[in-house]
Amino acid sequence: MKTLRVILALALVVASVAAEKKKKPPDLEVLEATARRGESKVSVDGRVRNSGEKPIKELTLLFDFQSPEKQVVATEKGAIEEEILQPGQEAAFHMEANAPPGSVAFQINAADGAGRELRVAKSGPFPIE
Repeated sequence: MKTLRVILALALVVASVAAEKKKKPPDLEVLEATARRGESKVSVDGRVRNSGEKPIKELTLLFDFQSPEKQVVATEKGAIEEEILQPGQEAAFHMEANAPPGSVAFQINAADGAGRELRVAKSGPFPIE
């Protein structure tokens, strides 16, 4: 019985270590993000950093606008000016979109030029002022 407990304990330790190794670091980190609502538009501004180990080509940011219940009511896309974002490099973003009705916050996701979804750290949600 004691041997069985030791084997189970070791199996749990091995499984938790394996799970930690599988977690990959984020490809992109949001450093700051703000949104201001105008009469009919929302202006979104901020900065991101390539926190991964590889360059990101043709970075596209996806802005998920959320209702008070945190449901996505609209998604808008915007690209950064830099064609390639090198590891550790920062870039500013600016986007203006039609104000989604009922949206109070937004979250940022990202994809590269090949359409590969990127892992994003500190992605929000951020309030819309």
